[in-house]
Order: sequence, then structure tokens, then C-alpha cells
Amino acid sequence: MSEAASPVVPLISVERLYKSYDGPPVLKDINLVIEEGDLVSIIGPSGCGKSTLLRCLNCLEILDSGRITIAGETLERANRHDHPDHAFRERAHTLRAEVGMVFQSLNLFPHKTIKENIMLAPMIVKKEPRDVAEANAMRLLEKVGLLKHTDRYPYHLSGGQQQRAAIARALAMNPKVMLYDEPTSSLDPELVDEVLEVMRGLDRDGMTQVIVTHEMRFARNASDYIIYMEHGEIVEISDEDEIFMEPKDERTRRFLRQYVGRDL
Repeated sequence: MSEAASPVVPLISVERLYKSYDGPPVLKDINLVIEEGDLVSIIGPSGCGKSTLLRCLNCLEILDSGRITIAGETLERANRHDHPDHAFRERAHTLRAEVGMVFQSLNLFPHKTIKENIMLAPMIVKKEPRDVAEANAMRLLEKVGLLKHTDRYPYHLSGGQQQRAAIARALAMNPKVMLYDEPTSSLDPELVDEVLEVMRGLDRDGMTQVIVTHEMRFARNASDYIIYMEHGEIVEISDEDEIFMEPKDERTRRFLRQYVGRDL
């Protein structure tokens, strides 16, 4: 008799997550599961908690209560008065190492070339030899279509090229998950597609990606599923066709009518 198949363990699991800043909760009872290789878009009105959720996943913000598990590393807190001890902070550091993050603001070092920007963290944090870090940087620059610009400084590049360099820099730490916080919001419309195409390529390679975005066309065409948030809560999780054609919740329907400008 064959053995029963082992249950699939999700790469990301969030349970009963709460977060506030000395006021009403910014995130309220967030529960979600993301499988390895998924590309997930998070949409919703400004101020609904989308970016805070990403920052909690990356441990840039410490959850008030709940549990976050990424790639087998778990961070748990009973309540906001449960003071994080040294072991908690060590676990946060370990979890953060599994996650790459790309922000709206590029934060590239202006005095270093694109190649040097990508090499820096692996050399300092992971103690990679310079030749290994350089070879990896060249491979990543080719992946994001910037191999011809390795020795240019950030101010020599377009906004789209700089954002692609920022993606390569995050990938240099070999994360299990990539998080993006409105990565195209500051770009001219003609530059948006070149950044989104990099994400599509990473999706084809099997990278797990979570993207906070207002790019509805990308969310619909590229996502495995879409999360709609409002007032700090997850309202709806649906696949890309269902949420646009037949949203389950009136709040989702109202948002998409206003944002997409169509009768849903």
C-alpha cells in the first residue's frame, strides 16, 4: 500500500495578524496562505493597510499579535504588550533574510554603479567573496535586462531601469519571497511595462511574489489570485477573472467600479 502524500506546506502563512500605531488597528485579523510560486496582487484604496501588511511580512514592522510563517520560520506574538525578547528579534532577522523587498522609492546608492549596488549586500551580509558577488550581479543584471548598463550610476538610468536594478539588488540575497510596494507608482506610463515584465519573468521562473499595486491590468493578467483589502481587513480573495467579473463582496464591486471605470 502506497504511503499517503504529505500535506503541502504553504510558503507564507499569516494567522490572526493585528497591527496598530497607538490608535485603531491598521490591520485587523489578517489570515492568508500563499503557496510557493504564486504571484499574488494586493489591491484596495489608499490607507487600507496594504503596505503595512508587506512591512509586517518583511519584519520592517513588528506585528502586535498573531503569527507569520515564511519558509518555515515563524514569528508569533500574543499581544502588543508582549515585549519582543532577544530570541524574538533573532527569529525576525532570520525571517527577514528569506524575503526581498522593493519599494516605491528606489534607495539605490547614488555613488555606486548599478553592479556595485547589487554586490554590496551579499558581500557585507553574506560575506560572499567579491568575485562570487560580481558573477551573481552580472547574472541578475542580465535577467532584468540591464547587462549593458553594469557600470552606470543610478542617475544615468531611467526610472524603469533604476527599478529593475532595485529588483536585481533584492534578488542578490537569494530570497524565497519577493515583496513589492507599488513598484511602478512613480514611473512614467511608458516605463511601467518594462518593470512588470521582469515580474512576469520571475513568475515563470517560479519565484513567489506579493505585489501591492494599482496596476489593475497587470493584476488581472499576471496574478494567480488577487486580495482585496479595505479598512485594514481582507475583504475578498479570488482568482483574477472572478474578482473582476463576479466579485463576491459589494465593497470589492464598488472599488473596482470606481477604479476601473466599468460596470461590474
